[in-house]
Amino acid sequence: MHKQSSTIARTALRGIAIAACLAAVSAHAVSLKIKVENVSASDGLWFTPVFFGFHDGSSDFDTFDPGLPATTSIEDLAEEGNPGGLIADFAAAGGAKTHVLLQDGSGAPPGVLFAPGESNHFTIDLDTSLNRYLSFAAMLLPSNDAFFANASQTGYELFDMAGNFNGAFEINLFGSNIWDAGTEENNFLGQPFSPLPGSIDTIGGSVSLLGQAGVDGFAGAGVGPTMSNLASTLDVNDQIARISIEEYTPKAVPDSTQYIGFMGAIALIGFRFISRKRMGKSAA
Repeated sequence: MHKQSSTIARTALRGIAIAACLAAVSAHAVSLKIKVENVSASDGLWFTPVFFGFHDGSSDFDTFDPGLPATTSIEDLAEEGNPGGLIADFAAAGGAKTHVLLQDGSGAPPGVLFAPGESNHFTIDLDTSLNRYLSFAAMLLPSNDAFFANASQTGYELFDMAGNFNGAFEINLFGSNIWDAGTEENNFLGQPFSPLPGSIDTIGGSVSLLGQAGVDGFAGAGVGPTMSNLASTLDVNDQIARISIEEYTPKAVPDSTQYIGFMGAIALIGFRFISRKRMGKSAA
């Protein structure tokens, strides 16, 4: 009976030690700092709070599909700047984690919007296996239904298959990266901040790049609460936004996962020592 109890105890100890070591490996998180800047000219475009989604790339979820009609979620984002639908849709993605970055309120009102020259950032802890890829989207102002976003769900890989951060990088967005949701006519009527009603829904439209002919329409349109005008024609080569991603190292604090792993290793060593000692006694 004593022998059986000892065997059970040793088996339990081994299981606890292995589980602790595995927990330390699987619970690997990396903190990233993500910064958004509106780098448009002073009389350039504004954009709404930016939606960010982090996922494992395994699901069929796409923020949008070029050439196909916009989903209700993209329509809400492109016409109203509302990311609520995308957040709900994103719940279906493997390892889904979302964040919406607002401008910090230090600039022109309303402070949640990114006017030219304004920026903000956030830090987020990501699981290197569940949150490998990045998606983003925001509405551009003034527009009826223009937005920027990444079409490919695996276009921006933050971590490789081994869980290593792929390194700091920037996403630079230009006039050539503006998408038209195809849900409203681009007449600037009824767009946010416009005192003029009369937006007209587009029947049978699909998501497509706006192109030079489309961005030419921004010239002279009112934008922002003051309805100031864009003074020059936007070119497809003009940069609008920059998204910067880098690893964030907070102040040193004890890492509980490392502690768990350390204790697990100690337990394994202790188990092997005890086992050898008892085997020696048995042999004697």
